[in-house]
Amino acid sequence: MVRVLSVGRPPTARPSPALKSPQLFLAAVLALCFVSSAFADVIYLKNGRKIVARITREDSKQVYYEVESGEVGIPKSLVKKVEKTQTSEAPAPNPTGGAQGHHRLPPLDLPLSRDPQADAVPALRQGSGSSTETPEVVKNDAVDEAELAKLEEAVARDPSTENRHRLTQGYQQAAKLLTRRGQPEKAIELYRRGLELAPGELSLTLGLAYQLVRQQHDGEAIEVLIPAETEFPKSPDIPVLLGSAYYGIEELNRAIEEWRKALALADSSKVKQALEQAEREKELAGDYLELRSQHFALRFEGRGSSELARESLATLEGAFVELERDLDVYPQETIVALLYPDQTFRDITRSPSWTGALNDGKIRVPVSGLSSMTYDLARTLKHELTHSFVRQATLGRCPVWFNEGLAELEEGASTASLGAALARDYSDLPSFVALEKPFTSLAPPAVPLAYAKSLAALEYLRDADGQVEIQRLLKLMASQTEFETLLQSELRMSNAEFDQAVGAYLARRYGM
Repeated sequence: MVRVLSVGRPPTARPSPALKSPQLFLAAVLALCFVSSAFADVIYLKNGRKIVARITREDSKQVYYEVESGEVGIPKSLVKKVEKTQTSEAPAPNPTGGAQGHHRLPPLDLPLSRDPQADAVPALRQGSGSSTETPEVVKNDAVDEAELAKLEEAVARDPSTENRHRLTQGYQQAAKLLTRRGQPEKAIELYRRGLELAPGELSLTLGLAYQLVRQQHDGEAIEVLIPAETEFPKSPDIPVLLGSAYYGIEELNRAIEEWRKALALADSSKVKQALEQAEREKELAGDYLELRSQHFALRFEGRGSSELARESLATLEGAFVELERDLDVYPQETIVALLYPDQTFRDITRSPSWTGALNDGKIRVPVSGLSSMTYDLARTLKHELTHSFVRQATLGRCPVWFNEGLAELEEGASTASLGAALARDYSDLPSFVALEKPFTSLAPPAVPLAYAKSLAALEYLRDADGQVEIQRLLKLMASQTEFETLLQSELRMSNAEFDQAVGAYLARRYGM
């Protein structure tokens, strides 16, 4: 997930307490105006913030200023004063693109030559006296344990190729169902059980490794895949998964080596992109130092930043305890965090200029100019760590608006400062359906408004039913592919009705 920088700061500025927060609601492009004040006008807001940009015009209701993609207006009701300079030539960068989502860079879902959770492996040739019919392990949307037991007994009695084949089919069916129902850990247990009965089955090995990498159990995935790579040297899928596991634990050299092996076995544009990303990270940050704690591996550039790194690690551990309490989620795997110089952050993430931090499976934060912990940086770290907790709880099935709204809530943001304006203009904001996908699909001026509305929704849920309701919804998301299904079953609302309820909440709270 991405984090927006505050209004008026140059691209190298630190994240502020208002990062992506509704305190800059209707200031539209928060970080769309990163130009030097020596070459731009200044719009001072009533909340104490300012926008540095070239003012193009004014009317009775709005002040308009320039961004690279065009012109943006801000209501005069939010403006304290404006100051115009004699020269204001420099256009602001356009904050589009960048990474936003739950997946790592490179993406976790790299292409495999076979589906590791296919309903069935390819059928065997008919053998004498043996059935090759596909077993029916899933019945009425549930795993038939009795049928699975029959397949296990058959292999234990006669570990023939056909019996092992049918066992593999049955386990794949069951694991796929468990994954769809939001129970990947049970799918992992199932694959392990299958491999105990049919050791060395490539399909079961790939299914297990795939699930382990998906759940970021990278060390366990590596233990499974290293012997498999020796046993199946011509399988391109094994080095694809091994590379992703090594990448997840910041073993960039080994990730690069494995992805090169995979490409030598089978060409893939996505694996090439992953390899290029890993090579770029190695070049820019390959010699970083590392500190470890109970839950984190924190990597940072040397050169006098050790104190900041130690304080960041302590801050992350403190936030971890708070999030365990608030969300009732308990991540088990080590979380990787990286502190970068600002330009290195841009070069590695390829993120837009309005991005102030990012979580793509690893927490990435630019920290140029800082030598010790600040209030703003602490909020940034907690915000990004919240995304790691959400991914753990929901298996990546959380709508972006819920994810971002919760991260805002956990870092301490509030809609209070601009609540009246938010309530007044609520009908003009994007719907929650539109906000289920990454905000990078929105027009740049709508991005900060999306964050404001997202926070308002989480405040509504918290104030209506307490923090326990947020905890409950997070857990239920893991088994639901559509959030509206969850709204209808748990809150008895459609998407449209939920949207209206949040608008009504804002109107009641802020007197509209």
